[in-house]
Amino acid sequence: MPSIAVERTIGKTKKAVLDGLVRYNDEKLGNQKYKRFAISLRQGDKIVGGIVGEVWTAVLFIQLFWLDQKYRSKGYGKRLIKAIEGEAKDFGAKRAYVDTLSVQAPGFYRSCGYRQFGSIGGYPRKTTRHWFTKSL
Repeated sequence: MPSIAVERTIGKTKKAVLDGLVRYNDEKLGNQKYKRFAISLRQGDKIVGGIVGEVWTAVLFIQLFWLDQKYRSKGYGKRLIKAIEGEAKDFGAKRAYVDTLSVQAPGFYRSCGYRQFGSIGGYPRKTTRHWFTKSL
């Protein structure tokens, strides 16, 4: 009989789960293009901001996005968004999505043309998580 185990290291289980999902999705959707990439903002050799995403099934998911405080509200964020969207479109993406907390950047994503399609509360200090999407 199978048993359930809680693990402190996730490497082997993550690989098994990912491999299983890829096989299942390939069976249902056909072999899909997949690409991960990052765009950085640099001051000399130092990374002062960046965005990390992946494209799968023609959709860009923006996973991580950060700008050092002194580079915010100067247009760099929008330039990074345009850069990752451009890379994604070149790879075949037709849509993008991202999630952010109410204490982070919902207004920023709206200003970049993203529209909210969902949210959930329940985070500390009455914070809400928001999901946004945009046609590319």
